[in-house]
Amino acid sequence: MILGLPSEVHMDKIAWSGRILSVQPRIRLTRSFDESSHTYLGYRLLIEGVVEGESCQFSIGIGEVAQQKHQE
Repeated sequence: MILGLPSEVHMDKIAWSGRILSVQPRIRLTRSFDESSHTYLGYRLLIEGVVEGESCQFSIGIGEVAQQKHQE
């Protein structure tokens, strides 16, 4: 399911171009009394670009599995 759409709906590719403004690690911080730990979730990309002719900024979350799959 993508963005609340049923899995039968197929999305077309969207033309876009842009530049990356920032890359931030995504972590989950857990605290318990005197201990704290974190879990690595991936990265957050902030991109400034043009999507189908409209300028905008958008944020994309990349999970650990996707990062490993597409890493060169």
